[in-house]
Amino acid sequence: MQFLTPPSRKRRAEAEAEAGTSAGTSGAAASPVSDRRIVLYEQREAVPFQVPRASFGPSDQLMCTYHCRQMVKSEFFVALDTAEKENAEYKARLAALNEQLYKIEEEREKYRDEASFLQQELAASKARENSLQERFLKEVDNSEERYRDQLRRISELEFEIKKEMDSRVAAEQFTETLKETVRELQTKLESLSDSSDREINNLRRELSYVQDESKFSSSKVTAELERTTLRAESAEEEAELLNEQLIGLKEQLDECLTQKGEIEHNHSSSNISPSNASSDDDKKMIKLLQEELHNYEKEVQEARKLKSSQLNSELLKEKLLEEQSRRERAELELSKLHELQVKAQKLELELTSWKSLLNDIPDIGSYSDIPKKFAELQKEALENMAKLGEITAQLKEIKVAMEYADLSKQRAETECMLAKEKVESSSLEVKRLQLMLASVTEERDRLRKDSSASNKDAGPSDDSRVEELEAALNDKEQMMKEMESSLQEHREMIAHQHAELKLFNDRLTDESKKVKSLERESDRLRHEVALLESKLGHGDYSSSNTKVLRMVNTLAVENEAKQTIEALQAELKRTTERLQAVEELKGQFDAALPEKLIQLKNQIAVLEKREERYKAVFAEKISVFRKACCSLFGYKIVMDDQKRPNGIPVTRFTLQSIYAQSDDEKLEFEYESGSMNIVMNDYTSQTDIAHQIEIFIRKMNSIPAFTANLTVECFNRRTLC
Repeated sequence: MQFLTPPSRKRRAEAEAEAGTSAGTSGAAASPVSDRRIVLYEQREAVPFQVPRASFGPSDQLMCTYHCRQMVKSEFFVALDTAEKENAEYKARLAALNEQLYKIEEEREKYRDEASFLQQELAASKARENSLQERFLKEVDNSEERYRDQLRRISELEFEIKKEMDSRVAAEQFTETLKETVRELQTKLESLSDSSDREINNLRRELSYVQDESKFSSSKVTAELERTTLRAESAEEEAELLNEQLIGLKEQLDECLTQKGEIEHNHSSSNISPSNASSDDDKKMIKLLQEELHNYEKEVQEARKLKSSQLNSELLKEKLLEEQSRRERAELELSKLHELQVKAQKLELELTSWKSLLNDIPDIGSYSDIPKKFAELQKEALENMAKLGEITAQLKEIKVAMEYADLSKQRAETECMLAKEKVESSSLEVKRLQLMLASVTEERDRLRKDSSASNKDAGPSDDSRVEELEAALNDKEQMMKEMESSLQEHREMIAHQHAELKLFNDRLTDESKKVKSLERESDRLRHEVALLESKLGHGDYSSSNTKVLRMVNTLAVENEAKQTIEALQAELKRTTERLQAVEELKGQFDAALPEKLIQLKNQIAVLEKREERYKAVFAEKISVFRKACCSLFGYKIVMDDQKRPNGIPVTRFTLQSIYAQSDDEKLEFEYESGSMNIVMNDYTSQTDIAHQIEIFIRKMNSIPAFTANLTVECFNRRTLC
């Protein structure tokens, strides 16, 4: 018999160590008796609990001894220990896998929540996009309608301009026919000017003759006055002397009469005898008395002559006064003559101006046609002003449309930015999900390998756990499929968003084209406005064909039109700059744009804060200024900007005195182009206030005096009552 010696213990320990290392590294470990010649295995990776099927050849049929059986038992126990250790390791792995499954389920729920949230966000974004599209379509429709209206108005304006051109051509033809009549009028004017010159010369000659006569008559009158004054003085002296003589003679007459009475009395009482002797004496006395009476009569006649000379002197004085009045009249006539000369010069200037007007104004046959022509020109000016107002209104509408287009463009840009940010976030989310998918697929493959290894190594007791693991893996696969489907949906949504972004970009380009067309249209309208202004203000001047007519009171309208045109040009420049900036941003879109946007937002926030601070400071200053005005001048002032129906801006000031007894006691003023005018209301239409307005504002042209007088009256009324 041949005995096989068993291997040493050292080799058994080495086999156990090799078995332990192989069991720790892989799922299917090699048998501890794999290197032995006694036990043969069909497969190296078989489970140690299964009995191997040996293929005994004729050279390998050996007899087992007791030592061999003991060695097999020891190896079996060692293999059993290693299998139990591997079973414990598999249980720990199963627990770890269960924990991983729990974590994966939690992550799946999180992903489902995130997917539902993303779906909600997508639905909201779709709704927003639909609403934005509807708004954008409405805006586009409105802009198209406005553009059509503008085109229609422009066509109407062109038709009117053609009509005006036709009327102008007809007017030119009519002017050619009227040139002859104007020449005739010029000849008439020349004849009238000659006749007026002749009349002026005749008047000057008459004036010189009247001046000479007045001077000669005044010299004569002065000489006669001197003579008459001398005569009057001498006559007055003689009259005084004669009066004294008359008084003396009257006294003598009285004495004579008394003596005569006494003599008669004595004569009657005396005898008849001495009568003859005394008769001679009486006769002598009577003769003397008669002579004295004749002298007295002569003196009386001289006195009468003196009286008549006095009357003549008075008449001469009256004549002097008359001559003086005539002299004054002549002087007045001389002054009037100077005035007439000035008026004649003015008339000559007016005649020259009328001649120039007749030369310049077409369609005039006589002087009576001038006011009609002026009325027609005023009507045309009003019509042109109305057209200018319509054109300015159209320009303002274009301005509003452009602002609205800018706002819509900004909104679309913000929406594009938000959509791009959402696309970037969704792409990052997709990448993260793809990474998670890759990790989960790797984990699945690893678990499959581990499960296959455990199926080969473990017995039928672990089949249920393996089935559970396979079910979990199937669930994970379904979850992965769902995630893949959701990813596909996300990709489709992203593609849809990209398509919408392209549509938005196309619409932006269309809007930019429309804006450019509107700019061209506004340029054309500005050109038409300039033409209309030139026609309205001074016309298309051509010395051979047309005449110049400069209208009055068009500077304000021209300034307003220029201001509106300048504002529109500035806004067009701004819009072009914005469009260029948008195009540059489209062309140079990079990763640094969010940072720039953040910086710009910060700058906008800082500027808004600064503006609010400035507004607050300005409001405080304005309130302080109003309070100071109220306390200093006694009036609360309220300012309001308004517009008249013709589009001219007017600033209205409402003043209320602090001493007013009711709220209806208000004064209203309108400020327009440097002039302040009062507006009549119920309070100012009262008799006292209207009288004060007539005195202080109408006559004296002093609004401060009116307000000061009114404050004094209100103060007296308040304090005295």
